[in-house]
Amino acid sequence: MFKKIKTPTRAHLAVQMLIEGIKAQKLAIGDKLPPERVIAQEMNLSRNTVREAIATLQIMGILETRHSQGNFVINSVDENNYDTFLSLIFDIDESPFTLIDARIAFEPGAALICSRTCSEKDIKSLSSRVDRIGQALADNDIVTYRTEDRLFHLSIAQLTRNTIIINTITSLLNTTKNKLWQAMKNVIIDAELRESRTHEHRDIFQAIAARDESSIITTVQTHLENSKLRFFIDDDAYSPD
Repeated sequence: MFKKIKTPTRAHLAVQMLIEGIKAQKLAIGDKLPPERVIAQEMNLSRNTVREAIATLQIMGILETRHSQGNFVINSVDENNYDTFLSLIFDIDESPFTLIDARIAFEPGAALICSRTCSEKDIKSLSSRVDRIGQALADNDIVTYRTEDRLFHLSIAQLTRNTIIINTITSLLNTTKNKLWQAMKNVIIDAELRESRTHEHRDIFQAIAARDESSIITTVQTHLENSKLRFFIDDDAYSPD
């Protein structure tokens, strides 16, 4: 009969605080926000929460993140009530950081099982996936990279021939299509990042091909932990030490 009242997440509240801050500071279109690290300190929030809030404001068309420059106001913050819009975003989307932690918990084991079940034909197919990832990064083609990256990790799960593993990893990877995740990862990849991501995927593939179980666990964990850190790499480029 009655609808359940949902408690707003910290990121949801952080969005509202940022909107009020933009109004209070009278920031105009084209003005730059302080670095995320500074905002996090002033608001007494984690950088994870601030990054999610800023990504939400991107989705709402209020902010734009410019690679190695910062976050800029691109639309005025008027007196509109954003509660409904925010509720839709945070009702549908899981935190990207929660998602990566779940992937760290599941994917190294999936890759380990994959190395025990995959055939030489499967190895060749996986090699082609890695090549396509490398080509997309070389072309700085973010859309294709996202697709090929997802298919690489999905292929590893599928090669386990284990329905529970496949369904679990598929569910996790499908979550990467959410609005917050896409906004937070919608950056141009510089040369250093292109090289590191190419190497990480290649390392995972080589460990699986060699059926080196210790290396498999290490390479997958390293890749996913680095992916988590890369949420902040643009901010670090312009934040003061």
